[in-house]
Order: sequence, then C-alpha cells, then structure tokens
Amino acid sequence: MKIIYFFIFTIFITTWTTSAMAASDTGKDVSRELYANRKVLPDPTAGACPDTERTLTKVRDNLYRHTSGTLPALHSGLVLITKEGAVVIDPASTCTARWLNDEIKKRFNVKVRYVIETHGHFDHIAGSQVFQEKGATVVAHRNAVEPIVGEKLPTAVPDKVFDKEMKIEIGGETVNLYHIAPSHSNSMVMVHFPKQKALQCTDVCESKTMPYMDFLDFYYDGWIKTLDWVIAQDVDIIDVGHYTLSNREDQRALRNYMVDLHDQVLSLVRQGQTWDQVWRNVKFKPEYQKWFGYDTMRVPNIHGMHRWVVNHRRGVW
Repeated sequence: MKIIYFFIFTIFITTWTTSAMAASDTGKDVSRELYANRKVLPDPTAGACPDTERTLTKVRDNLYRHTSGTLPALHSGLVLITKEGAVVIDPASTCTARWLNDEIKKRFNVKVRYVIETHGHFDHIAGSQVFQEKGATVVAHRNAVEPIVGEKLPTAVPDKVFDKEMKIEIGGETVNLYHIAPSHSNSMVMVHFPKQKALQCTDVCESKTMPYMDFLDFYYDGWIKTLDWVIAQDVDIIDVGHYTLSNREDQRALRNYMVDLHDQVLSLVRQGQTWDQVWRNVKFKPEYQKWFGYDTMRVPNIHGMHRWVVNHRRGVW
C-alpha cells in the first residue's frame, strides 16, 4: 500500500511541477488563418551564408547574446536559455536563424519556444519564420502586424501581440515586454530580463555610436520618452541590436545628444535658415565627434532632425 501511495504522490508532484513550469504569456492571439495565403517578397537572406560570422556568447547566467555579421553591419539580440526552452530576440536573417536554432539545440538541448520581434523592420526580424515553422510562438507589438503584412515582408506574422505590456513565464524565468511610445517605428518593444538586470533596446539605444542615417522611421518625442524610461530601469546590460553591449550611461549621453541636436535645428529653422544653412551651422560637442559613425552619420542625423522639426512646427498661418 505504501508503494502505491508513493507512486501516486510521485505522479502528483511530477504533474504539479510540470504544470507550474509550463510556459505561459499574457499576449493576445493573432489569427494566422487571416494571413495563411498572403503574398511575400523574395527573401534576400534565405540563401546559405557560410561566410557570415555568427556567435552565441554568454552575457550573464543563462542569458546569451547572438550576433550575425561584422561591424559596422553587425546585428544582435539576447537569448534566454531555460530548462523549458529558449526565448530568442530578432534572428536578423533566415540563414542565421537556421544556424541559431541548430546551435541552441546542440549546446543546450532545448527548443526555441518564443521569438520576440522588437519592431516591424525586416533587417531585425528576418528569419522569425524558421522558428515559427518549428513550433515557436512569435511575439510582437500589435502595430508590427500591419507593416509585416502590408510590405509583404518574408518573415513571420506574429502569433501573439500586445498593446502596452506583456509577460512571458518560462522555466521559472520572467520576461517583460513593454511598448513605451512610438520611437524608432510605432511598434518598438523593450524587452526586460529582471533577474539578469538586462534589457533589449534595439535601434532606440546606442553604445557610443551615432544614430543610423536620417533616423528613418522616427518619432522624436517618443524616442526621448523611451530613453527616459530606459535610464530609469534597474539594468546594467543593454543590447542595442548592433555594435556592442551598452549601459544606461550611454543612453543618458544619447538622450543629451538628441535633445541638443533637436534644439539646435529648431533654433536655426526659427531664425529663418534654409536647409543649406542649417546643416552647416549645427555644432557637435567633442564627445559626440568621437562616437562610432560620426563622419558618415553626422549630416544624415541633421537631415532627419530637420525633417522632424519642419514637419512639427506651426507659426502664423
């Protein structure tokens, strides 16, 4: 009889533990049937890429960072490894996604359970479909669905979306997702790993590097609001989706840079200066001139901020 009770107790404990460890999230389902036959453009990252440099290196504890390519064209994202499976952020390309899936399986013997698309830009979320086809749940902000579908991007349409906040529980770990404000796109997601004091802040944050080109998909006010939020977080590791790992001090410096650039451009435009005058008269502090990409990104940065300022001011009319 004792053996029977012990057997039943063991089954109960095993079932309870498995249930307690089961991955869960607070995202809202997206009907994949709506997009089952959608048209997509050719995938320029689908071919074999044996010469692409790729890494999967430990950041802290069970948190890793994957990279694809070399500077200045390096892409990156954090990877959480748990006994129940892995969480991958932004595969960056289809050929790298295939490599990353195999590498995680080989090194940790777990499947990828979640893939987080930080925003609806192809250069970061390419390859998400590789994991989705193998059963992973793809997560993004709700605003990412439209550009993925509308632009016919050859990547995964999200399985789960959220508006302001979302939580993933997996293997005894918590991953928090936040949409603070439109910044670099209106679908930008911050991914927080509280246990590891780490944050994924793709494209919005920098690591002593100039923002890319003319800010592209750009919302100045929301970008500053997002940086304010990042600076207030209890994190000391920030992956910016490119280049090298960063920290909150770098984001304070970036915030100061963007506010300074904005205020200079606005002042010059209000003085009646034309674009040809504005770009010649913006001054950069010595510390910014030391940032990676200064020579190539300086004028495009002015151009992007000039476009924002001109489109968001109204005088007497």
